[in-house]
Amino acid sequence: MNLEIILVGILVGIANFASRFGPFYFIQKFQQGSQKRGALWIKIALGSIGISAISSMLVVATLPPLLEMPHKSFAMLIGFIVLACLYFKFRKIVPATLIAALAYGVVYTYVPITL
Repeated sequence: MNLEIILVGILVGIANFASRFGPFYFIQKFQQGSQKRGALWIKIALGSIGISAISSMLVVATLPPLLEMPHKSFAMLIGFIVLACLYFKFRKIVPATLIAALAYGVVYTYVPITL
């Protein structure tokens, strides 16, 4: 794997974590003393880390194929659109992911797009 791709994944993870955790940090910082503060911080931090890790893995997983075969980015776009539409319609991630993977595979294999 290319070092540049790893660095992009790390930067995306840090930026995503900061954008999700930062607002909660400042909100809690400006609120006056609370006894439940410790447990709340753990929940916020763990929730932010999970989303940041998923975003970083997505970037690292999709960047190499896009660099090697940019003409297949249409298949990725279709896969993401199908995933988002099905998830927001039915609120179930597993079937949405499986159907999106199928849509990606079909478009990747059978739709000839050349640049």
